[in-house]
Amino acid sequence: MRLPCLVSAAASSLAAAAPQTIPEPSADRWMYPSNGTPGTRAQASTFSALPSSGGVEDRWGFFLIQFDTSSTIPAGLSPESYRIRSITLTATIGQDETFDYDPTPDPLTSYGTPSSIASTPDADIGRPVELHGAGFRNGFAAGTFLETSPYGVPERNAYPLGFSGDGTPRDVSWNVTDGFEPTPWATGTTSDVEPGDLVPIDTVFDFQIDTSLPGVTPYLQQALSEGALWLTISSLHPAIQEGGELAAWLTRDDALHQIFGGYAPSLTLEVDLRVPLTLSRSGTTNHLTWPTFDGFDAELQASPDLDSWTPIPHGDGSATETTAASKRFYRIQILPSTP
Repeated sequence: MRLPCLVSAAASSLAAAAPQTIPEPSADRWMYPSNGTPGTRAQASTFSALPSSGGVEDRWGFFLIQFDTSSTIPAGLSPESYRIRSITLTATIGQDETFDYDPTPDPLTSYGTPSSIASTPDADIGRPVELHGAGFRNGFAAGTFLETSPYGVPERNAYPLGFSGDGTPRDVSWNVTDGFEPTPWATGTTSDVEPGDLVPIDTVFDFQIDTSLPGVTPYLQQALSEGALWLTISSLHPAIQEGGELAAWLTRDDALHQIFGGYAPSLTLEVDLRVPLTLSRSGTTNHLTWPTFDGFDAELQASPDLDSWTPIPHGDGSATETTAASKRFYRIQILPSTP
């Protein structure tokens, strides 16, 4: 992260971040009522019971994922201090050819329910896999739910969270039955499979979050402030007994991931930090102070022209430089501390 300022300014300034990748979740779980090994299962399948739901959620089985962001981006600042450039989740398929690739959202009217048939045909082959946030209830919250926490009956304790057009949070588990578009935060895409083709095992999907959607950026900012981000992958693939479709995702408990790494979901973030930077000038002396963050190192750099930069010796959160220049720029690079 780099934070620039003029020597004549003393203000809250922006630290521009280079992309950082979190290689695996801090928690993940297949959310399904018959999952007897919550938090340790190697795969998490996403599917629906539609059009014959039998009273269960439209998004019956889904993948719940948490990332500890505090080791990559400093936590503890106000939510508004995090300016999100991009966040992308990557996940890998664990079963061979169990669903057709569909990289685009399908309209609500293309799905049937127990009480109604689809009013419009699906324009393309397959059903998309979709990313949302995560909501919690029945006494649980983002900071208290664990990958081994109870599933919840009759209402499950964690669920795919979306937002309405005015930014109101809502459970999207029943979006077809309740008749509203789920507005996914991202639709899973891959360059390795043609649309309409069966998806092979080990296919990697990217979910690039659309931060322009109502409610999404405040959700992400709050999560970064708290240091932990919960996300969900779900789909409306029509799974039926001894047949149907589903998408099976590798978790951090996959055996190959445990040995070699690289198979669990990962998260790539590019986030700017708005941090308070104080600068005072006395004669030819500039004095700068900035907050420090546990687990992160800072390097102060100076430039006469915003082109060439030179490291400046500094203490922990402060620096003093003597210069006769009438114009001077400073920036701070903040990176996770090396072990």
